[in-house]
Amino acid sequence: MFHKDPCVFAGYPIDPLDELRGNEKILNSMFRADSTRFIIYRDGSPMMDVSAGLEPCYFNLSEIDVINHVFLGKDENFTYFAAEVTNVIEEHTNRKYVDLRTIAREIAANGFSGMPSLLAKGKMLLDWHTRHNYCANCGAKTNCIKGGHSRLCGECETEHFPRVDPVVIMMVVRGDKCLLGRSPHFLPGVYSALAGFMEPGETIEEAVRREVWEEAGIEVGKVDYIKSQPWPFPSSLMIGTICEALNEDINIDNDELEDAKWFDKKVLQEVLDEGGNDQFRVPERLAIARHLLEYHLLETWIKDQVD
Repeated sequence: MFHKDPCVFAGYPIDPLDELRGNEKILNSMFRADSTRFIIYRDGSPMMDVSAGLEPCYFNLSEIDVINHVFLGKDENFTYFAAEVTNVIEEHTNRKYVDLRTIAREIAANGFSGMPSLLAKGKMLLDWHTRHNYCANCGAKTNCIKGGHSRLCGECETEHFPRVDPVVIMMVVRGDKCLLGRSPHFLPGVYSALAGFMEPGETIEEAVRREVWEEAGIEVGKVDYIKSQPWPFPSSLMIGTICEALNEDINIDNDELEDAKWFDKKVLQEVLDEGGNDQFRVPERLAIARHLLEYHLLETWIKDQVD
């Protein structure tokens, strides 16, 4: 029932070799080596081999003109970089640019793989480079250093590091029931866990309580951390929790949600088993919200056995 595997976009599959990021000589040598594999992106989507499932297409440096590049790490046989390129790499029958949600959806349906984590890291870092060409301190041009894991201002020498936005996502429970909400952009019938960005100076617990109160008018007591998920849209970390509601009266914030309801475990289990419909669906397997929901159902099942 409950996924013991990491969430999609977790489980990084190769050695990141972060200890080499300060050694420009070694990184430059690996960048130019014949055994190095480049994964290329267009608008955040990696080029994939679609001839048999989904696997990244790999290129040699001689085949591409690199704008930005990011050192991803090594496995037993190869070194890997993510790259944004200037030359046009055409799609054809066997290779296409595929968005990460589609990749994650297919992977999640067929069992866990660390490959989406590799692709997500490349996307997040390349996105960051695109948006941070200039120094936030003095406005001068910045330069990519440390294998693409930071940028250095050529004027004031301020070093800038990739940004990750922490987001709390919470399964709000009261006994055997849990609270799920629906945003206007969700697919028909989908209800999911409440979520929101953390604010400066907040603990995880404080952010959970504030977000649940703001979105649904529910007071929260105990907060337990369950698991986390990198989320490359554009670059967040989803911090998954289960929390206990202190009241049941829902008062939604219509700017955040269009609906929120309490669902009991019998209804939730039926939807998980049968797939749901346009009136009620649960989150897809690629989402950490699905992991939290399954964790809640497992916990209530264990409680029933003990009682």
